[in-house]
Amino acid sequence: MNYDLVIHGGNVVTPDGTSKADITIADGKIQSIGQTSSMHTAEREIDATDRYVMAGIIDPHAHLGYMDTLEAVESETRAAACGGVTCLGVYILALKDGLLKQFERFKSEFEAKSFIDGFWHLMVIDALTTSEIELCPKEIGLTSFKYNMGYKGPHADLIGITATDDGAVYKGFSMIAKLGPPALAACHTENIDIHLMLRDELIAQGRKDFQVWNESRPPFVEAECMRRAIYLAKNAGCPVYIPHITIAEGVDIIAEAQQNGLNVTGETCPQYLTHNNEEPAQILIDHPACGCVNPPLRDRASNERLWEGIQQGIIKCVGSDLAPTTLEMKGDDIWNAPMGLGNVSELLLPIMLSEGVNKGRISLEKLTEVCSYNPALTFGVLPNKGKLEAGADADIVIVDLEEERTVSPDTLRSMCDWSIYDGWTLKGWPTHTVLRGQVILDDGEPVSRGPGQGKYIPRKFAAKSNN
Repeated sequence: MNYDLVIHGGNVVTPDGTSKADITIADGKIQSIGQTSSMHTAEREIDATDRYVMAGIIDPHAHLGYMDTLEAVESETRAAACGGVTCLGVYILALKDGLLKQFERFKSEFEAKSFIDGFWHLMVIDALTTSEIELCPKEIGLTSFKYNMGYKGPHADLIGITATDDGAVYKGFSMIAKLGPPALAACHTENIDIHLMLRDELIAQGRKDFQVWNESRPPFVEAECMRRAIYLAKNAGCPVYIPHITIAEGVDIIAEAQQNGLNVTGETCPQYLTHNNEEPAQILIDHPACGCVNPPLRDRASNERLWEGIQQGIIKCVGSDLAPTTLEMKGDDIWNAPMGLGNVSELLLPIMLSEGVNKGRISLEKLTEVCSYNPALTFGVLPNKGKLEAGADADIVIVDLEEERTVSPDTLRSMCDWSIYDGWTLKGWPTHTVLRGQVILDDGEPVSRGPGQGKYIPRKFAAKSNN
């Protein structure tokens, strides 16, 4: 058979183990994974000797704009590709007219500008988007719906979020439950009423320092709302996904729910594994507004407990919570700054390799499980995405575990001109990224194919039987 690409002699990593093998690729699909052989030839061959070959990273948690839902799609998907990411789970904020009327416009814009593939989550913000829940799976293949329980007041008013009270959430959960797999609810969990009370008190004190953000959203407001969301989901019979878990207690809450047989999936983010409010990055001291992120950074104990949660299989997914901003956008008032911690998809894999694998916190097998396989399973894009096997999309990342680079915003491809990782030396970087058989990162440099190679990925959906 004539192959388009062969990856020779790499250490192929799956959640089940690692073995030396060749991977052959044709027509955008993996054709075979097997013993190394000089007989495998192709138009392009990559020698992966002494490197590790994994399924392309799926970042399930990305925002590509603040008010304009796709304003940063080109810069951020280019950056993601350079970090080994081949697919994004994009949160879509469909203001005014809902998603269905705007879907073709959004899809055209995404596919015209994106460097990688993406599936989408609808942010349920009002009565209109609530009414779209039952239509999205069969009409556009969208099966994940986000509820922003942590939003009320200034931030919510700015973008028109009204569907955050418990009644609206329970109604939506009940609608999603009736759809059947792979439909699920994602839920931002913070007790917003307590935050708003604390916010008013702290503003009255004239506080604008970095630490004030955590004080206005203390850990217990996340724990309380997480328990409440899971309880509502239990009673609605709805699978629920808890993104960006920051607190040590959150690991225990998820573990308890799973032990009780509930369909609850927890996600954390690299920044909550590596940073805390006890030893803040210099950028957060110098520019406190950069610390406006929901939920906030916590303590060192939470960093370590979240790593343990990943290793123990309790936290099943890791996403970046990509939310690109510039220093100019952030301004100098933490209370009115746009949200986001400067976290970018480009660094998701290098951080997990450097601070996880190379420091002995997790194995490579666990990394590919939580950064590729589990997100694909959870959001219904298996078997095409998230797994190295014959017939799957040839979405692949090749990693050099020994390569070291020092992070600088000047060398990252994101629009974000600051980083909490500025000056960190990370060990372990992708050398090649392959999207559906096309090399889009080659020896650490992006291939100049231009935007427009990414595709919107609809999820397969079969309506639940009433029998």
